[in-house]
Amino acid sequence: MAQKRKAQEAFGVGKAPLSAFAAAKLARSKTASKTSNEENLNGNDETTTRSLDSAEAYIDPDRARLLASAHDEEDDVIPPPLPRLAPVQLSSFQPGPDNVTCDLDDCWSVALQCDETVTLVGECEIVVTRGVATTYGTVLRPGSIPTVDLFAPSTQALPVLQARQDGTEVCFNPTKNGPNARTKSGLRKLEKLSPLFRNIWGTGPKERSFAFLRSTADDELQRSLAVLEIDRDTDAVLRTLSAKTVQEPRRPRILTVGAKASGKSTFNRLLCNQLLSWTTLPCCQYLDIDPGQPEFGPPGVISLVEVSTPLLGPPFTHPASTLSPDWRLIRAHAIAATSFKDDPEHYKACVLDLVQHVEKKWPLIINTCGWVTGLGASVLTDLAEDLDISDIVLMDPIDSVLSEALQSSSPSAALHRIARRPPRPSSRTPAEQRAMQTMAYFHSRIGVESARTTWRSKPINRLRPWVVNYAETNPGFLAAMSYGQSPAPDFLCEVLDGSVVALNAVDDTLASDLEDRLERTPEGLPYLPPDDQGVSFPLPPSQSDWVGLALIRGIDTANKQLHLITPIPENHIEYLANRKVVLVRGGFDPPEWAYLEDLYKDDIGPGQVERPWVSRKALVGVEGAVWRLRHPPMAGAVMRT
Repeated sequence: MAQKRKAQEAFGVGKAPLSAFAAAKLARSKTASKTSNEENLNGNDETTTRSLDSAEAYIDPDRARLLASAHDEEDDVIPPPLPRLAPVQLSSFQPGPDNVTCDLDDCWSVALQCDETVTLVGECEIVVTRGVATTYGTVLRPGSIPTVDLFAPSTQALPVLQARQDGTEVCFNPTKNGPNARTKSGLRKLEKLSPLFRNIWGTGPKERSFAFLRSTADDELQRSLAVLEIDRDTDAVLRTLSAKTVQEPRRPRILTVGAKASGKSTFNRLLCNQLLSWTTLPCCQYLDIDPGQPEFGPPGVISLVEVSTPLLGPPFTHPASTLSPDWRLIRAHAIAATSFKDDPEHYKACVLDLVQHVEKKWPLIINTCGWVTGLGASVLTDLAEDLDISDIVLMDPIDSVLSEALQSSSPSAALHRIARRPPRPSSRTPAEQRAMQTMAYFHSRIGVESARTTWRSKPINRLRPWVVNYAETNPGFLAAMSYGQSPAPDFLCEVLDGSVVALNAVDDTLASDLEDRLERTPEGLPYLPPDDQGVSFPLPPSQSDWVGLALIRGIDTANKQLHLITPIPENHIEYLANRKVVLVRGGFDPPEWAYLEDLYKDDIGPGQVERPWVSRKALVGVEGAVWRLRHPPMAGAVMRT
């Protein structure tokens, strides 16, 4: 038999992976080397030796490749599997014939005793037909809240439904099969368009949109799951703020401060739900000033929202809009970036403008960003001084300097501290969560009659775009502009093509001033030029407001038209036709999810048509056709040309 080639002979010199046996032999060789080095050091050997630390870390590449390519019978020994972690209990309810009152294809009803808990993963509607139950800080009683929509993906801590009385009856998906069945959200269909939405939901028996989990062992995908637990510190602060809302004549203004992953968003959702269900107030207001991970809109936008319905899911499940009866958008501004580091003054001006539209008869919850050091702490302190704060909730750990500065800026505010719990590792990074939120925003739509949000499963490039003229005669928008560094006019169309822009409506006075400054690119696109340093000044927030985001599907330079994809409803588009609109580009995350949706939707083969924004590379080795993203050139690179 011919002798087998070594790995480097077939694929070139490189670092080959070690087999289990080779790794064991290498470990023994390192131990022997370490002993030899110790003997040399103790004996004052004049031979140059490595330190003990470097001897343990050093692996001779030639020896590693030799060991990896050596063929021995023990090379085929499979190492024993890692021990599985013990299952973690998620629910105390044990289904049986006596406590499951309905078990249809999509409907499931149970009877619970006091303190029994039910944990689900997936999506469902919940109705309490008897007794009292709580979930995510919301109290559910018969007739109090007719139906609530629960979104429990595995990317978040799973909310727990707990019975507060014996004989509590809860129905999950009660109207799916009835004559008044509500429209399914369609949110889980986004998994066909992006791997970010895959394997995050649950599917139970009989085609249910949710799965009941008694323990982590019941999860078919064996994901890392955890339940949402409300510790004593958090519960005490929630009860204090709820009582204060009812007992004091002045409605509280609550500022929540904490570092990234400290639980600010979760606490604010719990507080909203508690105020809506534990008091007689019909709504509360939410000042969302975290442009990186906002609660009610796409990243890069801050907003003021009127909340009338409990928040029972992550941010991408409850987008706010001017038409929504649940989460009504009052006013919003586009920062056009996930951080305000490039223009903190504009950020502060936008926040202060939103505060002018707050109604004092409702409690106000303020969600801040997780930047609590340096410039972020300075901006936060300045805002606290102007927001007339009544309560400050600190999510530890918080630097003592920032804590003292906040107290000095708001001396009359009550201070509440919550000890930080160990962070739960998420299956999605912050950048991936922003991509999910932006993608869900662009696929959302508002129903004409019910004003409920549903999600479309068509890829972005298959949606019909709005065609907007930019010719000098009868243009559909006023101008395009850049926040921050601006590209040269010759490259503006190339930079805008395939990018995300904010649609901002401006008043007539500002529009008149901007028209005097307009210039045009070689393609005839109107734009607002930057200053001599290449920096554009943002729109004043008192004279402009954010309407929505749009994805520039393409630019027809021959007919001088932009093709825009936006979730803005048609009736609101008609309203925009009578206003002056400015397209703002900035530091939005590149919409890579949009470039690849059609690829994931159809499992594209080499014989199909080309898609927008992506180009096919020549065949490479055994990989076949490789798709590559064509990113727009960066502003800095454009300015250097």
